Amino acid sequence: MNAHPAKKRRRNANPYKRVALAIIAHEYSHGRGKIKGIIDYYKKHSAWEIDRNELSQPFVLPEHLRGWDGDGVICEIYTPGDLDNIASLSVPCVNTSSSELAVNVPSVRTDNHEIGCMAASHLTECKLDHFAFVGPIGLRHARERYEGFSRSLEKSGTRCTLVDYEPRDAHGLHFSEELVSPEKLLDALTSLEKPVGIMAASDRIGFTVLEACRKLGLRSPEEVALIGVDDDEILCNLAYSSMTSIDPQARAVGFAAAAMLDKLMDGEAPEKPHILIPPARIVFRNSTDMTRSEFPEVARALRFIRNHSDRFIDVTNVLDVVPVSRRWLEMKFKEEVGHGIFQEIRRVHVERAKELLATTDWPVARVAKESGFNNPERFDFAFQKLAAMSASEYRRTRGR
Repeated sequence: MNAHPAKKRRRNANPYKRVALAIIAHEYSHGRGKIKGIIDYYKKHSAWEIDRNELSQPFVLPEHLRGWDGDGVICEIYTPGDLDNIASLSVPCVNTSSSELAVNVPSVRTDNHEIGCMAASHLTECKLDHFAFVGPIGLRHARERYEGFSRSLEKSGTRCTLVDYEPRDAHGLHFSEELVSPEKLLDALTSLEKPVGIMAASDRIGFTVLEACRKLGLRSPEEVALIGVDDDEILCNLAYSSMTSIDPQARAVGFAAAAMLDKLMDGEAPEKPHILIPPARIVFRNSTDMTRSEFPEVARALRFIRNHSDRFIDVTNVLDVVPVSRRWLEMKFKEEVGHGIFQEIRRVHVERAKELLATTDWPVARVAKESGFNNPERFDFAFQKLAAMSASEYRRTRGR
């Protein structure tokens, strides 16, 4: 389906390729991230003209594309109706949703299983014994995230409680919304053994879970450590406890989808008709700040390191704010964290560098300085060692 040859362009025709964006969830963080990636691509690599709807907005619905005489479509397919409308077109289409319906349409989408694994690894590092997943697993993306989360926990010898619910219809008949009211989660949260690590299927759900915690008087992260998905800055920072979240690389999804569509419009077959984009990183906030160590000195050291991810510090700076012997602190730190103080400083600084490489166009030298490295060679060495690639290579994998 949609392996259409590119239409031969007429002489004196519009030199731009006419592309429609049927990104139905464009007002959500993930949808907007995909659109930013599409913009990144066509501004750098191709001449596109984005189709407008009847209100002159740069988004269309699948049903409005019947009989459309353009060159290509990047879409989200959620329903049989969406699939029928896209299948009726004689132009290439690339799907960016996780729907099972679109298996025969070329696609680029988020690797939801890997997102679940990343969340499990992060919450396991918080030294918790009880875990739960909250989300409507009737939706494929939520189900895949749950599968990755629960299977990863099983491998480490722990289990996960599932808090499932039925999604409600939203946006007409196009897709089901994962939102739920806090009141519907109160009983489920009350019954969980505490402290508990919770993965929410998205930041929208995570915000609701934290609201339910507020209503129940549960402290986060002390009783409920929570991680969401999407790194929606508004929801994450307005939550009851500012929410740790996974950046799913929505921007890279959009960039790769645009690159695939460009090839299809030029009559080329893509190397892979279906591409999974792995998550970028965990954006650490208060909701999983489990630095309340058995030893307050270790907790203080961790907070100091994390609060100084953007400037140069070394072990002596840590000892200035944690006035104990270096040997004792190193020993207790390694017992609690699994590695030494210097290694944690480097890890936090490299994570900061990853964030800047993915979200800015700054030169690598500036990224190094803004990530706490006072020497470019040390930055190169540390980044290569921890990321298994150079900073420039990392930026390219993020579509920048």
